Amino acid sequence: MHLLLCAVMDNEKGLTWSAKMRSLIQEMIHYRNSLEPGAAMEEATIAEFEDRYKDILNLAKDEYEYESPTKYYMDGYNLYMRMSKYMSNHLLFLHNPDVPTTNNEAERLLRAYKRKQAQAVSFRSLDGIDYLCRCMSMLFEIRKNPETNVFQKLSEKFA
Repeated sequence: MHLLLCAVMDNEKGLTWSAKMRSLIQEMIHYRNSLEPGAAMEEATIAEFEDRYKDILNLAKDEYEYESPTKYYMDGYNLYMRMSKYMSNHLLFLHNPDVPTTNNEAERLLRAYKRKQAQAVSFRSLDGIDYLCRCMSMLFEIRKNPETNVFQKLSEKFA
């Protein structure tokens, strides 16, 4: 998301929402990373971050109503729409200390699969992709600890 916000800032110079959103996301991540591992954030702080997030989305709405996106560059508008629709998913790291602040690791792990996807596998629905991602995530978490018996952990999960 960070790279998309930077691209929006470069390609839509008349709009200010993307720079403000980038700054807010950086602030949220830095605040969350400054906490002790596993510590939960205060509800008042979370509410303030969510309010600011909504305010920036409202600013984006106003800016796009005033200056409509061009048919040649819809990335900024599409990003705004996704951020509106999936706000609770994007801010889940504020509510749950087990959720990482970025999805860089997940994207990096899926790259190897994506390169082979066209050759080996096809999905009939988005649910199949969702199941695959969940299973890959579960396997990765199990394999993080070298002393863990992968077969035993998988047996426990599917029991």
